[in-house]
Amino acid sequence: MESEARSTLGLSHQRITHLDTIRGVAVMGILIMNSVSYFLGNHAYYDISNPENANSLDWMVAIFGEIFADQKFMALFSLLFGASILLFCERAEAKGHSSTKLSLWRNFLLFLIGGFHLMLWEGDVLTVYALCAPVLLLCRKRSPRLLICVGTLLYLTPVIVNGYVTSTVDSSLYPEIWESSYIDNPTPDEDLIGLGIIYDGFARALGMMLIGMGLYASGKLIEVDSTNRAVSRSIVLVVVGASLSGMGLLWTYLNDFSPAAIVEGNLANTVGTIPMAFGYVGLLMWWNEKTNLRIIKRIQALGKTALSNYIGQTVVCLSLVALLPEEWWSRSLVFLVVISIWWLQLFVSEQWLKRYKFGPLEYVWRCVTYRRLMPFVVPKK
Repeated sequence: MESEARSTLGLSHQRITHLDTIRGVAVMGILIMNSVSYFLGNHAYYDISNPENANSLDWMVAIFGEIFADQKFMALFSLLFGASILLFCERAEAKGHSSTKLSLWRNFLLFLIGGFHLMLWEGDVLTVYALCAPVLLLCRKRSPRLLICVGTLLYLTPVIVNGYVTSTVDSSLYPEIWESSYIDNPTPDEDLIGLGIIYDGFARALGMMLIGMGLYASGKLIEVDSTNRAVSRSIVLVVVGASLSGMGLLWTYLNDFSPAAIVEGNLANTVGTIPMAFGYVGLLMWWNEKTNLRIIKRIQALGKTALSNYIGQTVVCLSLVALLPEEWWSRSLVFLVVISIWWLQLFVSEQWLKRYKFGPLEYVWRCVTYRRLMPFVVPKK
């Protein structure tokens, strides 16, 4: 196990481009679900039948998002965050820094950035990630196999917790919690539902981060297996994950999208996210290795500027919400906006990195982390 964990050290000083590709796709994919919350409200995020879908295209967009996007891209993002903790520590130690102290300081800064983002929109995940970082640092010396096993078990605990909560509380209270993160004088049932939602977010994030650390330490996130067998395995994983998510959605539909059925159906979605995330990772690593299409370079640029793009998505979407009437929005129109934002961010990210070494927020974060100004402008050739 020690030799496995050290196998990544030789590559940690190089740019691992397929990780940029995965991160870029993750940021793009997160917008599919976040956009529903921005434009249609939190209730619509949980319940694809709300607001009432006007046509079959709205239903297709809703079903696609639920099966192929919901939880999946946050899982990718979390997985990469866990890997990045190890990668950052390796590079910090190579430069003679105290990796633990520097990483704690860096993630404290991330918490502040997330706090700013949280003031704009309550769905921020950066604060969650920053709060998980000390736990990851405590666990980073553990064996890759242990990290992956513990991470998988932790990721699946919300299935038990949410199953218990649903069987205990008055399920008609769920929509009220979905609509508002703050309720005056909450009942015990409302408190329990709220705690369940908070636990769900932290457990899934931290679980996938531990898995990401294990995969990175074992070299699985570094070594690209581009054989036909590996591709076939990744496709099977995606199919298995999509089938589980689809079964959960079918259960919700057969029970008329009742609040209890939505939560119960989401349990299958949570289980299906693990194989689906692994399948996505395998396919994206293969795609990055096998193609020279320009789109890959643009996705990598988006991945390198992920923090700026993630917060930029919120700023753009909330600006549109403020400018355009609420009754205009439907799921299909929201998805059209998502595609437009993808195109804009892919183009701008590529052009930006032709001139500058880092994204704007990445640059500020890096300078404050190391407490000195870094070179910013790309030297002219």
